[in-house]
Amino acid sequence: MSSNAQTLARSLNDAAVAAGQSLVSDAELWSLLGSNAQEVLRALCAAGAAPAISKLPSEPAATRPRISCGIERFPEDVLGAIIAFVDLPMRFTCVAACSTLRDACARLSPRLEHSLLAKRFPLINSFGSAGAPAPQDLFRTFKDFEGGNTYAVRPKTSIALKAYQLSLEIEAQKIERAWGTQESIYVGTGELQSIGLGNVTYKFTVPEAVRERVVQLPESESWILLATVVASRRGASGKLQYAKLYQENCSFHENGQLDFDSTEMPLLAGSNPALNFIKFQADNTDMWTDPVLELLHNAESGCVEARFTWKTPNDIVDMTAHDARACLEHYVAWSD
Repeated sequence: MSSNAQTLARSLNDAAVAAGQSLVSDAELWSLLGSNAQEVLRALCAAGAAPAISKLPSEPAATRPRISCGIERFPEDVLGAIIAFVDLPMRFTCVAACSTLRDACARLSPRLEHSLLAKRFPLINSFGSAGAPAPQDLFRTFKDFEGGNTYAVRPKTSIALKAYQLSLEIEAQKIERAWGTQESIYVGTGELQSIGLGNVTYKFTVPEAVRERVVQLPESESWILLATVVASRRGASGKLQYAKLYQENCSFHENGQLDFDSTEMPLLAGSNPALNFIKFQADNTDMWTDPVLELLHNAESGCVEARFTWKTPNDIVDMTAHDARACLEHYVAWSD
């Protein structure tokens, strides 16, 4: 492209930016062009002298009639050459500042836009344009690639802990050859404790009658105790939703203590292949970190505490309130 055409393209860009990227008439756009750009316009289309600013009507640009400056008489190949010279931001200013340039862009799209994208992101040239996404989607995709390596970001939360209810069931199951007899010996709702102490705990009060019933189970038969914790919440429509947080065997000691096995919370399986891919690898190494609902029984007070924790091969660490909210909101599997 000639230096004059380059000057015109750059000057159009400066004029559009100066106009605040708003819709203006051709006369106003002309008045914002530099003298060199005006000379190029005169040579290309004999547009004549620039309209005098003092002759412009005073009413808003949206209501007053358009004043032709001759740019409409540009041959399409000339308009295309001017617009094709520019980059993506310039294309936006062209279509925002002048309806004629906007029409020219529409005639050349999407070939023009793809060529501008390929100029901005040369990698696009290696894939071709057949079957490519829309230019704006293609731009967003390759723009995201420029962000460098992406690191995991802790998800945001929108639901308070008090919106969740945790319920605990302790069930006795008799082991038989064909099927087992089940007896629910405790069902209770946990009370959210103060979260200002650096941990998130729900407390269940287990009455003495529960321990007495466990002692009464016939010793001649094989029984196991199964503990299950289910959370509930109200969805956006007000419908109740449920998620299983814990289900493991527990044991009962002669001193009245209930011991609960420690296990990872059930993951929202199948919904995120990338997460499952990473988690599968982590589960087979000694560097994993699992979200765990830790159940602890205090025989003296008769309370069972369910605490949100992180479990590693060597330690168990309390979750923060934010981590517990994120775990409940994004990690566990909720019913529809």
